[in-house]
Amino acid sequence: MERRIDSWMPFRRVLRRSERDEFDLMLKSVRSRSSACGMLPASDVLEPALLVMLIDINSRLTKLEEGGNRDG
Repeated sequence: MERRIDSWMPFRRVLRRSERDEFDLMLKSVRSRSSACGMLPASDVLEPALLVMLIDINSRLTKLEEGGNRDG
């Protein structure tokens, strides 16, 4: 997984600072769920990484929606 992440660093360098911060958050979620990524039998590490990123984005969106529902 780390080799794949390393290969994305040139892409990261050309992002805007705010986009870089978001990209770093996604990479952090991939690293924090690396054991789950390893459980998915895939020939390409990109697939589990993308799944983890989607889970993280969905979790963040759900928290925002729940906060909006409490506010009325």
